[in-house]
Amino acid sequence: MRSASSVSCAVPCRENYRQERVLSLLIIGLTGDAGSGKSTVSKILAGLGAEVIDADDIARKLTAPGTPLLRRIAQSFGPAYLNADGSLNRTQLAKLVFSNPDARRKLNRLVHPAILKAIKKEIRAARSRPGVMVIEAPLLIETGLDRYVDEVWVVTAPENVKIERLLARGLNLETARGMLKSQLPQEEKSKQAHRIIDNSGSLTALRDRVIKTWMMLHPE
Repeated sequence: MRSASSVSCAVPCRENYRQERVLSLLIIGLTGDAGSGKSTVSKILAGLGAEVIDADDIARKLTAPGTPLLRRIAQSFGPAYLNADGSLNRTQLAKLVFSNPDARRKLNRLVHPAILKAIKKEIRAARSRPGVMVIEAPLLIETGLDRYVDEVWVVTAPENVKIERLLARGLNLETARGMLKSQLPQEEKSKQAHRIIDNSGSLTALRDRVIKTWMMLHPE
């Protein structure tokens, strides 16, 4: 696990980016497996005063009906992955890409560059503002987005808990397992973390852990 004091030596590309930013802005990259509770942690951080950029929200905006990216997805995967109103059928596309590595790589090549460009734009716009920006991204490390943050926070939970949460969202067991298998293992993510947030228990316990970690950034 990385420590904050070792970042400049361990990750020189992140240090180079740091030199371009305003020192009063701290950028946290928040990641974790599907079902780990990233979104819950980001909501708690937002309530504490952080500005949250959600990569999934950006992806939804970029693939809204009528957008160039959605047209490219439809051309690549076919009209079967569009709903009757022209919107992206995310459930059907998820079933495909989390069971087919080639399809997943094809989708990633289409979507990830656009998401990264949008997030970098958000970072540039925030440089002159003091405070804390949280970038919530399930593939923060896999896509190299961690190069643009100052700290990596990883939310963790046991495998069975993550599966239960994904099933509660309406995913079937095969898709849930495929989703987890497609991501960098939790143990590997944790090795890249400056801070690990355990979300194996109750919401109250999670909130207490997040607040405690936040207070380390704001000891006053």
